[in-house]
Amino acid sequence: MGLAEKSVELGVFLPVGNGGWITSTTSPETPATYAFNKQVAVLAENLGFDFALSMAKWRGYGGPSKHWDTTLESLTTMSGIAEATSRIGVWGTVHTMVFHPAVVAKMAAVLDQISGGRFGLNLVAGSNPSDQGQMGLWRDLDHAGRYTLAKEWITVAKRLWTEERVDHEGEFFTLTDCMSNPKPAKLPPIICAGGSDSGFRFTVENCTGSFLLGSDSDDFIKTGLRAKEIAADMNRPEFKTYGLFTIVPGATDKEAEDRVALFNSGVDRVALDNQTREYSGDKSLKQNTMANRFIQQGTEARSITKAAVIGSPETIARKLATIIRGANLNGVTVIVPDFIDDLRTVGTDVVAALAADGIVTTASANQRQVAA
Repeated sequence: MGLAEKSVELGVFLPVGNGGWITSTTSPETPATYAFNKQVAVLAENLGFDFALSMAKWRGYGGPSKHWDTTLESLTTMSGIAEATSRIGVWGTVHTMVFHPAVVAKMAAVLDQISGGRFGLNLVAGSNPSDQGQMGLWRDLDHAGRYTLAKEWITVAKRLWTEERVDHEGEFFTLTDCMSNPKPAKLPPIICAGGSDSGFRFTVENCTGSFLLGSDSDDFIKTGLRAKEIAADMNRPEFKTYGLFTIVPGATDKEAEDRVALFNSGVDRVALDNQTREYSGDKSLKQNTMANRFIQQGTEARSITKAAVIGSPETIARKLATIIRGANLNGVTVIVPDFIDDLRTVGTDVVAALAADGIVTTASANQRQVAA
């Protein structure tokens, strides 16, 4: 008997920082320009992807590759991409320490109009002390304090989206007879990448989905199941989980592995050392799962994450299917070295192999329609 069919959403993590997610001088050229990101988003839409997500980053890591020294601002980027597309979800990222919730509440309402209801929000409660500290915006809060701030932040934003006037006297924000019009037609999907139990509880209580990473297949499954377990305990059966995967495809497994070897041959150790040093300055490092993954990458001098899914389209699909089913994921978010050719490979060959294994996406349905 075959495995039951499972539907998942498919998204792309846009390369709004130069170099994408490969810290190397031998990786494909990935310019941090709006024109390139629009090209990627339009391609993703045409392939049948469900959403495009952009990160928020304010400071790069230098080195020979000048990794992420140039980055696009997330919300303005997604505003343009919303106008350039017609179906795909457009999800932007905000740091709760950087933007006042009343400012984002109005920005989100406008983005809701531009996109016709396709806008989504990714909340980041912490991140890198140097990244936001360079602007004097980093708050030296412990792990619990960051989520206390984030909870107050999203509570204020939701009130402004649904109430005519808001009075709020909190620990971090004060609003007096605050008006915010227009309102979004509906509350946007909201995701967060908190990976600790407290991060998951914040996300389940205040968001619609969790953005997950893993150090390997088993860790992905463990993390995904933990998020679902907490959601069940909090009576949120509709809560979604989205896995983030770096995918390196090749015509064969060896070709894909040779690509990774090439990237590693030019690994930018200076940029990785800077990344490690900056994240190591986090007073809540023990609980900051994202920071620890960045530090691990730097310590091991890897050009890409250790959890990268590498191989032929069939091998990639088999590995992804195991994690999707094992972790009971609702979505897959894709990072690739080449955001044109590799993304096309994922949106066609990998998607077709997933569909053959019973993992169904809008992209696979799109292929069937094109074929018909």
